[in-house]
Amino acid sequence: MSSRSSKPSSDFIQLLPPELAMMVLLNLDIPSLCYASQACQDWHNVIQDTEYLWKLLCDHHCVDAADIAEDRANGYSWKETVMRNFGHHAIKRKWLKGEFSNFSSFEDIPGKHMCCMDVETWGRILDLELSR
Repeated sequence: MSSRSSKPSSDFIQLLPPELAMMVLLNLDIPSLCYASQACQDWHNVIQDTEYLWKLLCDHHCVDAADIAEDRANGYSWKETVMRNFGHHAIKRKWLKGEFSNFSSFEDIPGKHMCCMDVETWGRILDLELSR
């Protein structure tokens, strides 16, 4: 008769040395990593609490060094910095800073810079554009 507690763990985060588990996690894109953190409490703790992982993700996926430096100077963690500078958050931030202002033609607009935003954000962007 076997008990559940004697069943070997199949959780790679617990089985692998921390360096190898980190290498596996680093091969995930940011959305997949966020989903993986919801798989179980152990994965969540490792992913959410490992600043080194978020720093490496920031180095690989966030392109605006000035925004990253500003966030870090303002006390944001590496995870918060990634979230503020990746995907739709980065696009929103660039719109608010005016980086998509004053294009002379459609061809001048950088690719992949569209995202959903709430009415309040669009109102702020329009107010800023009118004042530029």
